[in-house]
Order: sequence, then C-alpha cells, then structure tokens
Amino acid sequence: MILIADSGSTKTSWILTDGEKIIKNITTVGYNPYYYKGDSLLDIMKVELLPLIDGDSIEKVFFYGSGCSSDINCTMVKSGLWQLFPNALVEVNHDLFGAAVALLKKNEGIACILGTGSNSCYWDGKKIIQNVPSVGYLLGDEGSGTYIGMKLLKGILEDRAPSDIIKIFYNKYNISFEGVLNEIYNKPKPNVFISAISIFAQENIDNYWVRNVIKQSFIDFIENQIMQYSNFQNLQVSFLGSIAYYFRDILIETCNENDINVDIIIKDPIESLFLYHTNK
Repeated sequence: MILIADSGSTKTSWILTDGEKIIKNITTVGYNPYYYKGDSLLDIMKVELLPLIDGDSIEKVFFYGSGCSSDINCTMVKSGLWQLFPNALVEVNHDLFGAAVALLKKNEGIACILGTGSNSCYWDGKKIIQNVPSVGYLLGDEGSGTYIGMKLLKGILEDRAPSDIIKIFYNKYNISFEGVLNEIYNKPKPNVFISAISIFAQENIDNYWVRNVIKQSFIDFIENQIMQYSNFQNLQVSFLGSIAYYFRDILIETCNENDINVDIIIKDPIESLFLYHTNK
C-alpha cells in the first residue's frame, strides 16, 4: 500500500492507494515543522490518521509538506513517519516540488502556490532550477490567504475600510478590536486565524475595497515572485491552492494585465500526485 500526502499549514490531504486505485481519501490538520516540534507530527497522526489505516501495511510514503525546504525539517518529518510506518520507504519533499509535479509534470514553466502561504519556482520539467525564497507570513507570503487576511484586518482595525465592511466583520465574527489582537498575539498559529479571514473576503468580493485588497495582494505576488524569473513572460504559469482557485477571476485578470500567461489553476494537488506516483 502507498500513502501520499500534501501538507500545508492549514490541512493535510492524504491518499491511500494500492498502486492502481484510490482506497481512501483522508484529511487531517496541517503540519509545518516550523510551527511544530518533531513529536507533534507523531501526536497528530496517531490521533487523526492511524485509526483510519493499517500502518504496518504501508510500503511507501510520499510526503510533500510546507516547511520541508531544509534538510533539518525534512529529517524531522521523515523520522516521525518512519516511527509510524516502520515497514515503509519514506520520501519527504517540499510542497513546492509537489506543486511543480502536479501542475507542470514534465513541462517547463513556473509553478505557484497561493494558499495559506505562498511560494513559486521555475521548473525545467524534471527539477526546480530557481526559487524565490519564501520568508513566511511575517516577512512575505504575498498573495496568500494570510497576506490577504492581514491586509483586510489592518484596514478594518485602523478604520480605513468602508464602514459597512467594518460592521459586517465585527458582526460576523462576534469579536471586538481587543479580541482580534488577542487571536493574533496571544494564541497559537495566528497565521491560520489570519488566513481564515480570506473567507470573509470571498463572501464580500463585490465590495470595491475588498476586491482591491485581493488584487493588490496578487500584484505584490507577481512583482515579488513571478517577475523575478528572467523569462517569465515566455513561460506558462500555473497555480494551485485555495486562494488561487476561489479568486481565480481576479488572479487571471491581474496576470493578464502584467503579460503573464496563465495555464491551469487547481485547488488541491493530491489527485495529480496520485496519478504521478501510480504512473497513470
């Protein structure tokens, strides 16, 4: 049996396959080694994953995860997976590698992630040959759910957003100014809370200010990521992630205005990763 995982900061999508067909789809909480200690992966999967599968039957594990960009983090994740699946060959790669495989396969192009966080790479059809470093939500992550959420929250908290949007926000979340600051500065995983505000953006997409926040966030991503690849105007650019998927009309419009050729946009790479690893 083969276990394939695509893990972001918000959720992890798993596919259990016999190499021919999908046996089971499973969703667990997201795991990013920058935000968790090594033992946390074990604790999470013991509760959310192992009760649903037979760990001893797993022969291969392919794990693509956010935060798995350094040897230290990959080793941390691999060690946890080995303890859970002692009979398995375990491979751990960055989620950006998984995104490139899912979006571009053997074709040259630029693969982009726009989900809770953001990232991009130049893929030559076999490997990543250039990557603009992702510095996380405190310093970057332009165009991501967290970035959009921060821009919206800043405008709302500083009373720069339209009054109707401010009223709708506080009523929807039944939260005060102080309550928002408490979520951000005193509770764990503030990036997940902030990113969830992108749902509010989706619900109020017809508001000119909200739409402008989203569009400017995509402009920032284009300028700080895509435009850093010297040949970007002659390459196909593909996107995956919930933000790219749900705001694809604004994303395509913004890309077109910057002479960027958008190829495909998908929400989740897990099905494509299944096809890749089963040679379908």
